Amino acid sequence: MIANYTKQKGLSLLELLIALAVFAIFITPMLTGLYAASVTAIGNAKERTLASYIAQNHLAELQLEDEWPSTGKKQGEVEFAGQEWRWEQEVVNTANEDMRRVTVTILLGEQGSFSMIGFVGKTEKR
Repeated sequence: MIANYTKQKGLSLLELLIALAVFAIFITPMLTGLYAASVTAIGNAKERTLASYIAQNHLAELQLEDEWPSTGKKQGEVEFAGQEWRWEQEVVNTANEDMRRVTVTILLGEQGSFSMIGFVGKTEKR
C-alpha cells in the first residue's frame, strides 16, 4: 500500500484558534491602555472647555462694569458647573490710553492652567 501525502494549503482549525488566543492575550492590555488614555483626554478637554467659559464670563463682566478696571493683579473663586474654580486676573496698560489688556488665568489643579487675554476699552460712562 502506498501512502499519498499532499501538501497542506492553509492552517488547521487548532492552529487558527491558538493564533487567535495569542492575539487576544496581547491586544487586551493595549486596548485597556488606549481606553484609559481616552478617558483622561476627555476629562482634560472638559475641564479646559469649562475654564474657557469661566474666562470668557470674567472678561464679559469686566467689560460690563461701570468702573474702569485698575491695573494690577487680583484673584478669586467662582462656582461654575457645580465646582469651585480659582481665577487670577492681571490688568496692564497698553499703548492706547483708552484700552487695558486683561489676562484671565483659570487654575486647573494638577492639569495646570488655562489663560485668556482680552481688552477692555474706556467708554463714556467710565
